[in-house]
Amino acid sequence: NQIDFETSSKLSGSRFVVLKDKYAMLERALINFMIDIHTNKFGYTEISPPLIVNEEIMFGTGQLPKFEDDQFEIKMNKSEKRKFLIPTAEVVLTNLFRESTIETKKLPLRFVAGTPCFRKEAGSYGKDTKGMIRQHQFYKVELVSLVDPVTCMNELERMVNCAEDILNQLDIPYQKILLCLHLLLCNQ
Repeated sequence: NQIDFETSSKLSGSRFVVLKDKYAMLERALINFMIDIHTNKFGYTEISPPLIVNEEIMFGTGQLPKFEDDQFEIKMNKSEKRKFLIPTAEVVLTNLFRESTIETKKLPLRFVAGTPCFRKEAGSYGKDTKGMIRQHQFYKVELVSLVDPVTCMNELERMVNCAEDILNQLDIPYQKILLCLHLLLCNQ
């Protein structure tokens, strides 16, 4: 079996998976394909970020305190600040310029990262069901853009188009859904 839940359960417990042979190759190929498209075709800068971040970074993206039960905390030396495995590369990418000022003329800044992600999914419905959904560890390719708030809706549409391009190239059927979007624009 190339999707092996039994072995992963022996290694790590439930909600992990061991991918073998062609499935492992497919996962790696898809990650590389997406990153290559986003960097070469759409001009994103690839980032290989740390997979462990400190507490301030988790607060900065809203992972803490609301989703604290879903995070994997790393036990470090007692003198060090709390550290967490990233639940998504977005956490790191959105904090690249934390406590910095970026000149408007340098915008937009666009980043892509393909990383393993780690979530307890503590409050997830159906968390004990078998399958690939709601895993504790999974790979994800994340896009983040830092833009002038005036252009944020145009950038959102651009990012959606970048994601659609991937799906179209892979001939994967999809459906776009328009959700209610609340924006807070700060004019200083």
